[in-house]
Amino acid sequence: MYIDLHNHLYGCLPPETLFRIGKKNPNPRWHLYLDSYEKAYGKKIRPSTFFEDYADIKEFSQLYHFREKAPFLHFQAKFNLIIALVKFDETEISEVSHDVVFSNSLMDISYAEYRLMFGKEEPKESFYTKLMASLEGLKKGEESAKKAGKPIQGKLVMSLHRDLNFERHYDWMKNWMEKESLIREGLVGIDFCHIEEGFPPKDKQSFFQAVHKDNKAEPNTALSILYHVGESFRDKTPFSAVRWILESAEYGAHRLGHALALGIDSDYFLGEERTELVSEAKDQIEHELMYYDEITTYGPFYAKEDLEEKRKEYKTKPDNEILTIPFDETESQYLHTFQNYAMAKIAKTNVVIECCPSSNLYIGMLESHIDHPITRFLQNDVKITIGSDDPGLFGTTMAEEYQHAHTAGVSDKDLESIRSVSLDYRSTKLSGRELD
Repeated sequence: MYIDLHNHLYGCLPPETLFRIGKKNPNPRWHLYLDSYEKAYGKKIRPSTFFEDYADIKEFSQLYHFREKAPFLHFQAKFNLIIALVKFDETEISEVSHDVVFSNSLMDISYAEYRLMFGKEEPKESFYTKLMASLEGLKKGEESAKKAGKPIQGKLVMSLHRDLNFERHYDWMKNWMEKESLIREGLVGIDFCHIEEGFPPKDKQSFFQAVHKDNKAEPNTALSILYHVGESFRDKTPFSAVRWILESAEYGAHRLGHALALGIDSDYFLGEERTELVSEAKDQIEHELMYYDEITTYGPFYAKEDLEEKRKEYKTKPDNEILTIPFDETESQYLHTFQNYAMAKIAKTNVVIECCPSSNLYIGMLESHIDHPITRFLQNDVKITIGSDDPGLFGTTMAEEYQHAHTAGVSDKDLESIRSVSLDYRSTKLSGRELD
């Protein structure tokens, strides 16, 4: 049996189901898809003849599935097809929630946490009814699975927007949890996903502190904090990307989505030129100087005098200036040291990294599954779990994700260990709601 702690509810839809849903929808939201797809892939999609052009499910699957190594914006363009075709009303959300849970039970998943995101400006009443619809659907899915002899627990994690209204939406849900047993029992965490560039974890530090304070005061409605980080980081150096992951853990996230930058082979970046804002470079220099003695116990690193000179130089530059930084063999060696330092610190926390092999291969643009950092995480005693992310979109299953982890170098013994311990990393356990 599998435990899937990282997947997105609508990203679980297989192509056949999405096509059927879209064809029944009298008003697909094409504007959310067409421009992004054309920009990413250079191809125009004709909405007027869409369901005729892609009537062959193989053709539709090729359009839908994301199985190429490409940046996050390409992935988002594919995901936008889901957003465009679905109605996303209460009836559909309930049906999708039921069907996904039941389908997962047939694939030997015994516990799963599904992430769902509403609009930034979703009205309070609509937010509530959609939330209830999903939770009702999950519960019915559990009941259907039980009747089929395939028991499963399906819990909900609400994904919040990094830039707007996340505090408001959190407050709404906490209040509803006090009044509605279905929400209290079914909603187990909050998540931050979507584009991470431009949204440093330090901006969420006070919010994380508030959530932890609430969890301690009201453990019966405690929510885990899940945070996508280190998955897509084209706006900064890999050093800063690693620091973002470390900061997310230290600020109180319970599980981190992907965290590729933390353990990917530092030679992966050789020959690249990275750009980042002076403000980001300043943050990185300050961290390196503050923890210099600790960092250098893990290997060779910049001379302290050089870092101090850089700090003086950056102080003369405006925060919004963009730096171009080449990445050579020396940088690679120092990054390896910085990664080992960060992993050692993270290993001392309770934070868990959610590894999603297919997703990481494609969006992370790894050469092959062998390049996935999962084995390095294990070697450094970092706690991990394996998730499917968007199995419908990637055309994968949990069984296949475990096989990909095996291809990456994880032994059968370690895979079994990951499988058996993953239930202990469920949101209710990490947040303090369940003590056993």
